[in-house]
Formats: sequence, structure tokens, C-alpha cells
Amino acid sequence: MDFGLSPEQELLRDSLRGWLADELSIERVRETLDNDDAGVASRAAGDASAMQGLAEQGVLGVMLPEEHGGAGLGLLDAVVVATEMGRALTTVSYHSACVTAPLLLAGAGSAEQKSRWLPGVSSGKLLLSFAVGELGERDGALTGELRFVPDTATADAFVVVSGNGSAARAWLVERDAAGLEARDYQNIDTTRQLGELQLSDTPAEALAESDDLAGLVARVNDAARVVLAADSFGACERALEEAIEYAGVREQFGRVVASFQAVKHMCAETFAELEPLRSLGWYAAFAWDEQRDDAARTVALLKAHSAEVSTRSVMATTQVYGGMGFTWECNQQLWFKRVGYNRQALGGPVAERARALSL
Repeated sequence: MDFGLSPEQELLRDSLRGWLADELSIERVRETLDNDDAGVASRAAGDASAMQGLAEQGVLGVMLPEEHGGAGLGLLDAVVVATEMGRALTTVSYHSACVTAPLLLAGAGSAEQKSRWLPGVSSGKLLLSFAVGELGERDGALTGELRFVPDTATADAFVVVSGNGSAARAWLVERDAAGLEARDYQNIDTTRQLGELQLSDTPAEALAESDDLAGLVARVNDAARVVLAADSFGACERALEEAIEYAGVREQFGRVVASFQAVKHMCAETFAELEPLRSLGWYAAFAWDEQRDDAARTVALLKAHSAEVSTRSVMATTQVYGGMGFTWECNQQLWFKRVGYNRQALGGPVAERARALSL
């Protein structure tokens, strides 16, 4: 099988990479992150024009149905997008805002709920977030606490899942609902934002139109795991490129650092570990799109392998810079922290290997 990106996917990759370099460059991202007075919400979300620009590129609704303003494409296309966002340190929780939350709503929401929210997601005018935890429900109101929720400061609504198996239930909770309190975390990875939600008899709309809600939740979470792995790959790929460029100009003991054998080996070994990860990510997305029997197991193995390979990769590229590699002035620490977020989100390597064994 000649397995690779299609010409259309290559065009998507190249056009998005060029647009991000011009409109949402790392220098612009750093200006936002450096603005301590902007607050968590502003730092995490970026400005409205940035989201509008991403929407115009067609990446926010890449997996959503065309009737709701999306592109109607597959997970492999979302992988292309996520890889570029990881490279560019784009301040969007793509796995939550553009994968889990809208896909769950598309699969389990009513026609009215989908028409009310999904076009806004595709156009960049509305932001959804995904949350999971144990909640109490009484007369259409929810009570409980949800932790590690993406975009608590900026989401317009939360797609919330509680319970497992046949007991699983899903709701849509709007930001201005009574009894909802959002608290932001001070994250190590400042390119994306997490927080927690406190619900106290908070009104919620049930999402009920699914014969197998637990199966749908598992499937959209697997899609998000593939996207997180792609984000990590993109971050590592760009970090390696930047480290190689730095090593070619930085002099030590009268020689450029790139001439040192230890540095050469470090970069070469990093590249050799990363390239197979690209292929594994593509296959996991293909298996998910085609609903192959090995899809869930492949996704679990991808998430676990990606976590460990990407961690080793950013550790190596940061070391190329010596002591300055982890200072705020150096971009390497941003990719390092971004990979750390991706490593733990939706299951770390130990949990994902255990899940693969159970499938």
C-alpha cells in the first residue's frame, strides 16, 4: 500500500503552515504569553482575529458535517492540522474545542442543539469545551466538580459527560448557567488553559440521541488522543529544526556546537525516533476513520509511545542549548511544556498501555 498524505492534505499542510508563520508566528504567540497583564483568558485564547483566521482556513470545523459549516473531512485531516498547530505553538485546545466537544455534540445532540452550536464552532464564533466527571443530577440540574477542563476561561458552553457504560449521560451546560463557577489553573504549559468547574444545581440540556453514548464518548476521546499525539509530533519536529539551526551558529571552544559528535548523535537519534511516530500517527488516524477492528488498540499504543518518544525528543533538543534551553527567553521550553501537557491529557503512557492490553 502506498500510504501517505493525499495531494489535498499536503496542500492543507503547506497552506496552514504558511498562514501560521505569517499571521500567528511564534513571535506573536510569545508577545501574548509575555503580557502578564492580559490575564489567563486572553493569553490562552489569543485575539478574536486569530480565531477568525483559523476558521477562514477551514481548520476549526475540519471534522464537522458540511451542513453545519464544517469541512466533512476525517481524522487524518485533523492530524495534519494538529501537527502544524503543535509546530507553531498555536494557543488553541484543538483536541477539546474542535474534536471531542463538537464531535460528541454532533453524534448525540438534537437537531436543534447541533444547528445552534456547530456552525458557530466552524466559524470561530463559538467555543465548546469537553469535561468528564461524576456529577449528581436532579430535575435537569447538575451538582458536582469537574477538574482539568480545557478553556474554562473562554468556552461558551461545556459538553459534560458523567457515568460509565450504560449509565453514561451527557449534557450541554452554557457558560452563563446559574450555579456554574469556573476557576482557572496556573498551568506550566501557558499555550493552553485548564481549570475546573463547580456546579451547584446548574441547569443543563441533556444530549440523548445516541444508542451507545459510552461507545461514542470512547470514540471521540480516541480521536482526541490521536490529535494530541500529532500536536506533540509537530512540536518535536519544530523543536528539532530550531535546535539544529542553533547548533550550526553557536560557537563553543572555537567551534560551532554542531561539529561536536555528541550533539550530532543527539540530533540524529531524535530524528530517527520521531519519523516512525509520524507513520504510526497516520495509521491510527486511518484506522479510526475506517473504524477498523484494531483502531482503539492502535490509538492507545500511539498515545503511550508518543508520550515517551516526544518527552525524550524535547529533552534532547533542550539540552542542545545548554543551560539556556529552559530559560523563558528560549523557545525550547515552550515546546517542552506543551509536550508535557499532551503526555498526560486523556491518559499517560502507563494508563494507555494498560488500556491497550484490555482491548
